[in-house]
Amino acid sequence: MVWHIGSTLQGSLISRRARAAARAIAAAGLVSSALIAAPAAEAALPGCTVAALTALGVPGVAITSATDVAATATVPEYCRVVGSVASPSGNPNRDGFGLDLPATWNGRFLMTGGGGFAGSVAGPNTAAIARGFAVASTDTGHRGGDLTWSLTAPHVPAQGAVTDYYHLAVHNVTVAGKQIARGFYGGAPIAYSYFQGCSTGGRQALMEAERYPDDFDGIIAGDPFLTHRLVLQQLKGELALLEPPTAFLSAAQVNAIDAAVYADCDARDGVVDHLIQNPQACEFEPKRLLCGKNGNVPPACLTQDQVNAVKSYIRPITDHKGRLIIQGYPVSDLPGSDGMAIWFLGSAPPVNFSGPEPWTSPPFAWNFADQTLKYLVFQDPSFNTFDFGLTSEGVIDSGSLAIYDQMTAAGNADDLEALQAYLNRGKKLLIYHGFSDGGLSPFPTIQLYKDLAQMNPKHYRGLQQNARLFMVPGMHHCSGGPGPNVFDTLAPIQQWVENDVAPNGIIATHFVNNNRNNPVDRTMPLCTFPQQAHYSGHGDVSDGANWSCPDGDETLLKIGKNGSDGGL
Repeated sequence: MVWHIGSTLQGSLISRRARAAARAIAAAGLVSSALIAAPAAEAALPGCTVAALTALGVPGVAITSATDVAATATVPEYCRVVGSVASPSGNPNRDGFGLDLPATWNGRFLMTGGGGFAGSVAGPNTAAIARGFAVASTDTGHRGGDLTWSLTAPHVPAQGAVTDYYHLAVHNVTVAGKQIARGFYGGAPIAYSYFQGCSTGGRQALMEAERYPDDFDGIIAGDPFLTHRLVLQQLKGELALLEPPTAFLSAAQVNAIDAAVYADCDARDGVVDHLIQNPQACEFEPKRLLCGKNGNVPPACLTQDQVNAVKSYIRPITDHKGRLIIQGYPVSDLPGSDGMAIWFLGSAPPVNFSGPEPWTSPPFAWNFADQTLKYLVFQDPSFNTFDFGLTSEGVIDSGSLAIYDQMTAAGNADDLEALQAYLNRGKKLLIYHGFSDGGLSPFPTIQLYKDLAQMNPKHYRGLQQNARLFMVPGMHHCSGGPGPNVFDTLAPIQQWVENDVAPNGIIATHFVNNNRNNPVDRTMPLCTFPQQAHYSGHGDVSDGANWSCPDGDETLLKIGKNGSDGGL
């Protein structure tokens, strides 16, 4: 590679930022340091202006602001760029983006994913900036965190905006962001490109691999919203709690369920440590908590309607012939501010169990299901979600499934053949999922990985050459939960892509009260599926040094009652 000394930002004079980038690239062995001139004594980033960035002439890009952010003790100086780029979809909203360009660049580009229905540009990813990455994010071509933007009128979709949300905006901003970065750093090449996202960002990650395999060398997909059928699973869980109204659970009952699950399952991994390594292997039976059974008394026991609701929450969705449509949920770690309770119960009970909008402030699961049906499927804001052909027991009629799939298929990221094609290029995919995710069930992610393994002649060992799945015990949706849930995926995939060092035993950390300002109270290695972390039998169970990921272990393939009840 050749570093071009001439800068498009300052005529024949290379900017201080470009010089810093050149030195970083030279340090990485990409170019001889002899080609880099001594740094100029400049007090600010000369390229960090709207005029200079606009002058780069990146097609379709409009720069809104450029801010030179001063260095702190932990984050180097960087240029915060905010703008938009015209979309090939014709979306009049354009694809908004943020792009952070560090003064000392490592020659690498990172795109970060969004969450929920997207609609906003992420703030600076200071951890990645501190490592020298140029970092971008996008609002996916709309503003606001609901789906109202997806219609211009009832039954008139804003198709360009929907296409951008489903997949095109991430690609569009990636292409433009790379061009801006190259121009900002004086024409320096981008050595490697990465994507990192969780939830909707996990779907965006897989979608990039499937639709735009040339965009990134390595992709991180966390707790992926890999198919819109996961929203049906959310709706089924809500219907089970609303029909009949006597099925709705209290916080005390959720805590009682959690205690019963731990009594059954905590020791199944060989040690009682308040961490369930494999929720699929649990044998919890909800009827054990039936009021009047085994001395169970209110308020912690369950009525028969509530027992039925818990069973329905666990079970998969099927058609009338019993064929699997989408897997169910794990039953581990339901309580907590980010657990199943907040997704399905919300902050307060419904005000009208049978009305079109049962809540004044709906829980996450109802909000996602209700909006998806209203705006993406039936394209009618007045549609009554209770009229959709899905029962509280999880049986969906064929007509309802057909229209649902037809209207949401373009946003799904579960194309096995396309994923395999990405991997066949030698590129890397790191997937992780909270094993106690009460929002987007981990079971479909596990099944996706199993199916990919079946496509490989060497099964898991062959698949692991380019794709690895890490299940995170005790983690809720993308974070939180009682298990270690803070871990680095960017450094491992960078080592994998650039040095062919595959990740295994990624250390996860839990902080007291899940607050990173508090002390660490547990660490744990995350193992490559189907491995499960095993305790050595000696030392503090809260110390990850006393746990290992045995080579050849396949413990996570073990399925118990709750796994089979969930459709695995």
